[in-house]
Amino acid sequence: MTGSRSDIGGSVRITHEKAKKLVWKVLSSMPIDVFDDDDGSVWESTNYELRDPRIEGDFKGSREIGAANIVSAFNLLHQKMLIAELSKDDGFSDCAEECIELFSNIMDDLQDAKLVRKRPEHIRQTFTVIEGSNVGT
Repeated sequence: MTGSRSDIGGSVRITHEKAKKLVWKVLSSMPIDVFDDDDGSVWESTNYELRDPRIEGDFKGSREIGAANIVSAFNLLHQKMLIAELSKDDGFSDCAEECIELFSNIMDDLQDAKLVRKRPEHIRQTFTVIEGSNVGT
């Protein structure tokens, strides 16, 4: 990692805690999926869900995190980082790699804080069933 977890990339002026709050606010809001009008496809988030169901609103009881929520959270974070980059005196970078790293760290933090989790069906897809009489020998 290029900077500490308390400041993004060392040179970008948004704290890790502020970034985490921004991402959490978007992920925990109303779930929205992405609809492609051209081909009629729908992007759904299959990797993550809220750990606890929502307690109010139209989606009360839902754990779903929409694909658009994930895309929007990442894009908002990247925009905040770009704005900070533009205000620097020593030049400009698109900070894409730093943003990807930060977003990944935030998702890990949200899992550690038990706010989001990998969807159980996604985790089960990674198991391998071993059959045969020589298991354990």
